[in-house]
Amino acid sequence: MGFKSFVTKLALRSKGVSKDKAEEITKKLDKNPEIAESLKALEGNKEVKELFEKITKEIEAKKKTGLDEQYAAVLVMGKYKTEIMKHREALEPLMGLMKK
Repeated sequence: MGFKSFVTKLALRSKGVSKDKAEEITKKLDKNPEIAESLKALEGNKEVKELFEKITKEIEAKKKTGLDEQYAAVLVMGKYKTEIMKHREALEPLMGLMKK
């Protein structure tokens, strides 16, 4: 495992991604470096970045009330479904990483 893969796994784990999922995502990124470039482009998309910051804050707020993280995520993502669909093309690389 290279240093880049190691750091990627650490970053994913620090964001709450399971060990197995972090390993899977890291392998996909290693095999397809163009995915990482697509993800970097997402970071430059102000609308998408603001949307996901808003989603993250709302999920965290729901977790603080005692809601399970997955349930909180489902609720919040459902609330923003329309905006997420608006950016589906830009989000495709990210969604591809999250699929099994």
